[in-house]
Amino acid sequence: MKKLALGAIVLAASLYAGNLGFDSGVIKAHTEVFGDSSIDPVFKKAHSRLTMETEPSSLRGSIDVNIVDFISDNKKRDTNMYETMESDKFPKASFDIKEVVAKGGDNYILKGTMNLHGVAKPMSFEGTVAEEAGKVRIKAKSVMKMSEFGIQPPKMVFLVVRDQVDLNVDVVLKR
Repeated sequence: MKKLALGAIVLAASLYAGNLGFDSGVIKAHTEVFGDSSIDPVFKKAHSRLTMETEPSSLRGSIDVNIVDFISDNKKRDTNMYETMESDKFPKASFDIKEVVAKGGDNYILKGTMNLHGVAKPMSFEGTVAEEAGKVRIKAKSVMKMSEFGIQPPKMVFLVVRDQVDLNVDVVLKR
């Protein structure tokens, strides 16, 4: 009888904590070609292996994207981007959340590790995490440099892509 009760408690707790599956949203990257234009590719698909108990500070796990799902307004540029990022050798990028620090209200810092192009580096995103009606919305921003992940910003004659990439996450996860 005790085993049955303990099993029921463990099952109920795991259902309450629950996995968070990607429901909708986007992950945007922004960089620029000096002297030309902005480059704003977007991921509209992601795979999450995240869990969260009752508080956002308990959020843990990872969110992954396939590099070839990164799409801008220019197919030729996308193809060049996949080649530059060596998507055949490094088909995925992921962010592993290790710690979530409360800043007040719905504001948090998500600390973890960015895995990109075969390189893992500590990284933080700052923004909001809020739950409503069984869905968790994460809106957060960060900045990274391609060169820190072994990616050389593309150059075409006199045009050079800026090394800095601004990342904006706006995703909805469902329990």
